[in-house]
Amino acid sequence: MAVDHYLRAQKKGMKLTHALQAKGEDTALPVLSEIVPELNRLTQIPLGLVQISLDQVEGTATRGRTTAFARNFMPLLDSTSEFAYKWHTLYDDVIMNGLRDPIIAYEYYNRFYVVEGNKRVSVMRTLDAVSIEANVTRVLPEPEDSVRYRVYQEFLRFYADCRINFIHFTSEGSYDRFYALLGKNPGDAWTPDEITDLQSCYHRFSQAYDGPKKPLPVGDAFLKYLDVCGYTESVSNTPAEFRQKIGKIWPEFIVAAAGKPAALLNQPAEKQQTLLNSMLRRTPNPLRCAFVYNHSPLEGGWTYSHELGRKALENTFGSRIETTTRENVTPQEASRVIDELAREGYHVIFTASPVLLDACVKQSIAHPEVKILNCSLLASYHNVRSYYLRIFEAKFILGAIAGAMSDNNLIGYIADYPIYGVPASINAFALGAQMTNPRAKVYLKWSSLLDANPEKELSASGVCIISNRDISAPRMESRAFGLYHELDGNIHNLAMPIWNWEKVYQGIARSILSGAWEEDASSNADRALSYFMGMSTDAIDLLCSKRVPPRVRRLVDLLHERIRAGAFLPFVGPIVDQAGEVRVAEDVALTPEEIIRMDYLAQNVVGRIPEINELTDVTKALVSMQGVRAANPGEGKSPNGDPV
Repeated sequence: MAVDHYLRAQKKGMKLTHALQAKGEDTALPVLSEIVPELNRLTQIPLGLVQISLDQVEGTATRGRTTAFARNFMPLLDSTSEFAYKWHTLYDDVIMNGLRDPIIAYEYYNRFYVVEGNKRVSVMRTLDAVSIEANVTRVLPEPEDSVRYRVYQEFLRFYADCRINFIHFTSEGSYDRFYALLGKNPGDAWTPDEITDLQSCYHRFSQAYDGPKKPLPVGDAFLKYLDVCGYTESVSNTPAEFRQKIGKIWPEFIVAAAGKPAALLNQPAEKQQTLLNSMLRRTPNPLRCAFVYNHSPLEGGWTYSHELGRKALENTFGSRIETTTRENVTPQEASRVIDELAREGYHVIFTASPVLLDACVKQSIAHPEVKILNCSLLASYHNVRSYYLRIFEAKFILGAIAGAMSDNNLIGYIADYPIYGVPASINAFALGAQMTNPRAKVYLKWSSLLDANPEKELSASGVCIISNRDISAPRMESRAFGLYHELDGNIHNLAMPIWNWEKVYQGIARSILSGAWEEDASSNADRALSYFMGMSTDAIDLLCSKRVPPRVRRLVDLLHERIRAGAFLPFVGPIVDQAGEVRVAEDVALTPEEIIRMDYLAQNVVGRIPEINELTDVTKALVSMQGVRAANPGEGKSPNGDPV
């Protein structure tokens, strides 16, 4: 009988009401006219008939019916009341004929407030319906400086494209990221099938994700799920398949919910070996490590430096370590290659380019038994650790050399990709030059611009001391790398940074073999882990030629030792940007996270960070992932200007 359903619904309403009372919270339905007293003054836009999620029905438009319902729209009035009679009469009618009349509601910040049809909402929620048809009027909020308002503006642009209102996010940039994951662009037309597929996929995910201990709101969790698993691979998943994968990526939800930056570890932890922990822990012997490169070591300086690190790893550990490589692996092939290596029994997989990060994340789900790492900045995944070097420390010293050796105060700096990490290198170089030559100007050029010829442009400006790409390779004949003096068309190398990747690979191997890897994971359960090593671990070094004068060389040695000991930090205020704004106050030191995320240039830099539409097509694809000027910075690439 319908009255029995009423009593069960009433019991749910009373239970929630008592729970809210016990916590001292308001038990009544939210009332829009009280939330927004100026409701009648705000712009109102009729949307017509709209299918809305019942989860998004927040409250009522006016206070009139609030005493009849609990916060979850379950009925509260006595079962013998006229209200109860109308409720269970409606219940019977919906069971027999379906819901025939839409409700009337206001939409405010993508939440809905019922003008007419509270009992219809109550009955449909009792029946566990997902959505309800409504005649909706949108109420546009007044502009305000808040995340909520900015996210809502993103939602309005999204809604204008597809009229989808059932997916909502809480963080800025989420809708743009959502577009990218779906393979769409703002302004694109949506087909009815695309909308239906997305709605069905989202509903099945919601069913699988539902539970009392959800770390993220369902929309944010759905976005993170697609970020890890991909939309194309997920659109046909059953709720059971969603549940299985959700369980595997649950740590990613916890990391996202915590909102903490990645733990930037100065070096991998190592556990002291004892006879007891050696007996308790079973370490693979040998530890099989695979290295995945997206270029050949013979052709690219970046890959060549990683290959030197791999060989040093073998030489250090001998028979305890076995390694293999896969070269020229494209991002499209990477997932298959990593899967093959995991199935072949490799325990650790290093991917030496951030363009392979997506494949790492996907395969970390398929192979949780394998330790997968990616060489990148700003990675934010718990199941894939990242690693990188503090190249800005060497750049500061290079700048000091350049400032001391420039006879016309003009210094050139050729950068490649305008991505996160690059401004830090440029600024460190500029601050080093400023320290030894307060009149020095650093002329910034980009090799990734359309029709770029940075060397010619610098030469035309009278610049002869130039900092260019850091790393050379066996088959690269040009000597235009590191810091050099160009004179009469001849290049005289002065100094160059040394990327000692072997220190990273050896440290990670020791961490795994000693059992410290697992301890790092448990102590950072709600954070991504990234190894960010510099001069203090000898992971970054500097090589000077005999062309550097002895007095300058003594300064280099002093700076090197002070930075290595942690007694000198390149980024300590005051630091002033090109507009004259103090970005770092006097005696304040930037954190590693702040250094990585620099998006401005120092006062003595002449040049700018280009927009993404000014770059070559190949560069655009890379910069769209982590570009300083990109709408959606994602994960990293080499911030030293070398091809990765």
